Amino acid sequence: MCGKTWTFASKMHFVKYHPLKEKLRNRSVSDREALPYLVVFAALTTFVWVFPMVDGFNEWDLISGLLSVVFAIGGIIYAYRSNGAKEGFDLIQKYVVLGWVVMVRCFFVFIPLIIVAYVAGESLGLVTDQTGLLDVLLIAIFELVLYQRMGRHIRDTRTTYSEQSVVPNP
Repeated sequence: MCGKTWTFASKMHFVKYHPLKEKLRNRSVSDREALPYLVVFAALTTFVWVFPMVDGFNEWDLISGLLSVVFAIGGIIYAYRSNGAKEGFDLIQKYVVLGWVVMVRCFFVFIPLIIVAYVAGESLGLVTDQTGLLDVLLIAIFELVLYQRMGRHIRDTRTTYSEQSVVPNP
């Protein structure tokens, strides 16, 4: 498995972007080739955003941050497989476009739920000044639902309109 992973990621360009720009210009970058870039980009972006750089960092922040990085990587791999893996197409485009809509919709659903959870958590003594168990659970649930829904909606795009069978109305 490690050999496959290294081979998979060893074709990435870390400094030179001219070969990449040429392949992108010619539309010859497959989803399989683009996947490592998306995974590393999401993992690093998540890592930077979830770890606070101010005082007050505690073990729950560490747990939440590590879970977020794992969920980001797992979510992208799930989306890749939902898209048809090697046979899939336009993964990054679907991930960004559908991901935006899924995220907005998840926020609309989760904001009231989070308010209720914090009101209930306050009465149970689960709400603290620093990150705690309740915070980690809510973030983890949000991320799991987000990535599950993204994969589900990406799966719906696996066939093109011309491939869908149109059944005539009797």
